[in-house]
Amino acid sequence: MLKHIQAVLPPGTTRTAACPAVALLHAANYSPLRLNTTVASSSASSSGSHLRSSQAQSGRSLQQKFYENRILDRYTSQEPKKVTLRQLVLFGRQLTEDKLIASANYVRSELPVRLAHRISDFQFLPYIAGTNPHLKMVYDLYWRAFDEFRKFPPVKTLDDNRRFCDNVKKNLLEHSQVIPQLGMGVSECADLVSPDEIDRFMNQMLISRISRRTLGEQHIVLSDQFDDDLRAHLGLRPSESFAQLGAAPKGFATQRIGIVRADCNVAQIIHECAQRAAGIYEDAYHLPPGSAPQVLVEGHTHATFMCIPAHFSYIIHELLRNSMSHVMRRFAGRLEDKEVHPVGGPLFPPIRVTICSSHNDIVVRVSDESGGISPDVLPYIWSFTHPLKAKRLHNFHAIHRMEARIDEVDSVSPLVSFGFGLPMSRVYAKYWGGNVNVHSLPGYGVDAYVQLPRLGNVVENISARRSPQT
Repeated sequence: MLKHIQAVLPPGTTRTAACPAVALLHAANYSPLRLNTTVASSSASSSGSHLRSSQAQSGRSLQQKFYENRILDRYTSQEPKKVTLRQLVLFGRQLTEDKLIASANYVRSELPVRLAHRISDFQFLPYIAGTNPHLKMVYDLYWRAFDEFRKFPPVKTLDDNRRFCDNVKKNLLEHSQVIPQLGMGVSECADLVSPDEIDRFMNQMLISRISRRTLGEQHIVLSDQFDDDLRAHLGLRPSESFAQLGAAPKGFATQRIGIVRADCNVAQIIHECAQRAAGIYEDAYHLPPGSAPQVLVEGHTHATFMCIPAHFSYIIHELLRNSMSHVMRRFAGRLEDKEVHPVGGPLFPPIRVTICSSHNDIVVRVSDESGGISPDVLPYIWSFTHPLKAKRLHNFHAIHRMEARIDEVDSVSPLVSFGFGLPMSRVYAKYWGGNVNVHSLPGYGVDAYVQLPRLGNVVENISARRSPQT
């Protein structure tokens, strides 16, 4: 009996209630009846009927929660069907209508499974965290998406697929609110829940979010590329509709691999990220072009590997931004000291990026002369919710959307810190079986290391089950 009662706990209710009665009260969102003393006498006559109405409403709500959690349990009992980058690449080659429809149905069946496990994570949060309005908003977004995808009918035609892609696009846009809402939510819970527990929660939420967006964006791009090639094959103009086309011509296929790059050039992405980061800080500090610290790329500069460029770019861009920011602050006096800084010479010491390529891995080292990381801060650089970070997470109130992509950085001042970039970079790396580590050289600088599998043969590092507490 207790097992069934616990199954209906709302988001935020722990499943370790002392007795079934307490669990039922929480599950029904029960709260003691509070009467304003100034109006108690005038409302006494109607309080009985109001209480009966509230009890009936709570009963219906509880019954609905039993039903909803039985549905959720059917999906949390399933393991995610994980993929590798190589599988995504090989699937896109020789892409036919049948393969595109199979991709749609895989995504359609996989998204609700992955969402269900994260919805379940919310239900393990302490009750006080579950009442936070920002976390509740994320919970509601996830539940609506879960409900939509599980009810979406099987995709059988190209037209069905286009409707499915529209639904995925809508959800991706709606869920661009998730990171700011999570940031604000955990910052407000920092004094109520242990940092270790919230860090586990955040890491699971974010790595699962990356996995769902990867599947959704990969399928959308494959579908768009297929339609573009089909339109060209049929000689249709961009404004002409596919409405009269029930299926692709027999034998039609296209060579596309979606958002994955099979031969991503490491040095090229580093140069692109360096240019973008330099422009951001030069604009922020009103410096002429070329004033930001120079980024010198050395080592295996012709190395390539299989990756999703948006993921790798985020990691590198975040590391370069950190290095540039701290180097520029440390040597800010050079902007006015003409004797130390001759006209035409570099304002700041360079940032050195070394690429190392082996058969199985790519390793990138970012070295700067920022002075190192304070010993008070170093133990907490990977945490989302340590008190030093929680204050920065409050800055999420200034933005409404964030997708953790470098092409959205321009809309946020680089002088505003969220305490989010390094932990998120590590989440991106770990998703594909890699890692990010940082070594501080006190009084000199920082060395940051990125390690990623090179061949694309590592499965997604996502966990269906809640991580055990340590």
